[in-house]
Amino acid sequence: MKKRVVAYCRVSSDHEDQINSLENQKKYWEEYIKKHEDMEFIGLYVDEGITGTSTLKRDGFNCMIKDALNGKFDFILTKEVSRFGRNIVDVLKYTRTLKDKGVGVFFQTDNINTLDNDGELRLSIMATLAQEESRKISERVKWGHKQAMKSGVVFGADRILGYDLKNKQLIVNPKEAEIVKNIYNWYLDGESLHGIVKKLNEQGIYYGKEGGKINHSSIRRILTNEKYCGDLKQKKFITTNYLTHDTKKNEGEEEYIIIYDHHPAIVEREKWNKVQELLHSRHILLKEKKIGYNRSIFGGKIICKVCGSKFRRKTLKNKDGSDRPVWICNTNHEKGLKGCQNGSYIREDILKYIFIDLFKQLQEVDDIDSIINNIILSLDFISDTNNNNTIEDIKRQINIIQNKKSKLLDLYMDENSGLSKSDFIAKNDELIQKENELKKALNTLENQKTIVQNKKQRMQEFIDVLKSTVKFEYSQESWKIVEGLLKEILEKIEIDKETLSIYLLTGKHDINLNKYPSRVSNGDYKPWAVLE
Repeated sequence: MKKRVVAYCRVSSDHEDQINSLENQKKYWEEYIKKHEDMEFIGLYVDEGITGTSTLKRDGFNCMIKDALNGKFDFILTKEVSRFGRNIVDVLKYTRTLKDKGVGVFFQTDNINTLDNDGELRLSIMATLAQEESRKISERVKWGHKQAMKSGVVFGADRILGYDLKNKQLIVNPKEAEIVKNIYNWYLDGESLHGIVKKLNEQGIYYGKEGGKINHSSIRRILTNEKYCGDLKQKKFITTNYLTHDTKKNEGEEEYIIIYDHHPAIVEREKWNKVQELLHSRHILLKEKKIGYNRSIFGGKIICKVCGSKFRRKTLKNKDGSDRPVWICNTNHEKGLKGCQNGSYIREDILKYIFIDLFKQLQEVDDIDSIINNIILSLDFISDTNNNNTIEDIKRQINIIQNKKSKLLDLYMDENSGLSKSDFIAKNDELIQKENELKKALNTLENQKTIVQNKKQRMQEFIDVLKSTVKFEYSQESWKIVEGLLKEILEKIEIDKETLSIYLLTGKHDINLNKYPSRVSNGDYKPWAVLE
């Protein structure tokens, strides 16, 4: 009985020479299958101009896998492992899935048949080499792009309003440029982002360069884009994984490439700078206005001492119809006293007064600065002494193991080495296990170091405020300052019926709740409403 056979071909670009290569591959496999009497030609599956590092967009490949699992053929022919895929995870996953269905894959150049007993071992070695080659190609491409950027070549700016991208250079589009100029002028005249959108809509302008709807976010992007004053800033987004091609915003992980006065400006530099200053000042103002109206500073921070559940915010009504925000144990709220015996509410305004009182007390402690400085010094010691040396040592150990893995692979590939397949697998698995353990330990230490450094910075900011001329009072202004500090140094709050324990970076502070007004009031509590 003849074996039903297909062939898979892929070229990684749509250049003419590559397309010609594809045609040659098609002819080759057709002739190859005809020469084998035990084979029945079923068809060809082809992907053109698609990378081999991922299968997501490889329609021909995915169709082939689907047809194989549906029993339409028995065997796949392909030129080499790198044609099938450059991602070792994908290569092994799909060949295993196919093998479970009785479908084999033959990689001609590598002489690997996945139905052979040692097929997977040999395949994993070649797939690893293919993946490494893909990494090297990715690095070369990135290096080439970087050099091109440094020479002024523009990447990914074909949708910017006001410019046309021609031959990798930005050319002013006069009609669109007038829209951009109007946007900048309107903003400097005091118009809001939403107001600018409305003005554009009144002029019949609803969409951007390529059909995207104009909204306040797109207006902000226009107002902050340095290209409008003639500068070019590239590498704003970076590829984080050469296999999946995932990208993220560049937040300093890689150096930006900036060229000043790179192309004709649409907006004068002085005007552009004024807009940036105005954007910043308005942002700060809006941020201040929103304090107390965003998510509560206490959210997720209040813990019940009785059952360990978090407290939730609930709004009650006073007799006069006004709102009374309170906090209650979530378990008690849902299950009653059967769930948790701590059924007492605590008023949110009382919490605010407690923290103002606490900060007043801390400010009056004579040696508070020395106390906090000692904490900072201890954090420095932990970070610099315990972590740094250990981190560098682990990195050295990882490098040693990676070198050993590389040498082991070279040794196995050498037919005269005498290293058996079983010994290779055992030694390689042992090295991989050690490497993974070290990487896990390294990640833990680096996270700890980051946490310590953040704590140190927050503590310094805290002491700066305490040592300033700020006077804490029962006022909205004081609460704004306290709230800002709590965002940085408040770790948690624990509550039972009589005691509130506050955990700051400075340490633990126990508060007797009995000295404060009743936690629940059925009436009006206007005397305490000053902080609302």
